[in-house]
Amino acid sequence: MGLAFSTVQRMFAATLVASLGVWYLEGTVTAGMQSLIALSALTGLIWGLSEREVMTSTLNLQGNGPWQMLAVVASIIIFAQVSVSMWAFPTVGAYILSLAFVGSFWLTGFMIQPNGN
Repeated sequence: MGLAFSTVQRMFAATLVASLGVWYLEGTVTAGMQSLIALSALTGLIWGLSEREVMTSTLNLQGNGPWQMLAVVASIIIFAQVSVSMWAFPTVGAYILSLAFVGSFWLTGFMIQPNGN
């Protein structure tokens, strides 16, 4: 049982309010739009994970093969690039942090997943 659609609508409304707040506080539309995109993607990911069975069967994600490895590498790179562009982290440090932080989540997920035997 996933999240109710009304809950997801509230999450998207909160995303809009938070992004408007970022726009107002930062004074730039770009910062507001970046936060809107990031928070909307996070809301969509949470919604998809709450409907995990439907999402994995529809997208044919079985948790093995090249798509899994691409997701690991892409998430590490995206987190590092966001750290560099938004918070002015040094590039090497951002990639090390991303590998440790995001990589530990992926590793934990892989270790607790059943083998399917």
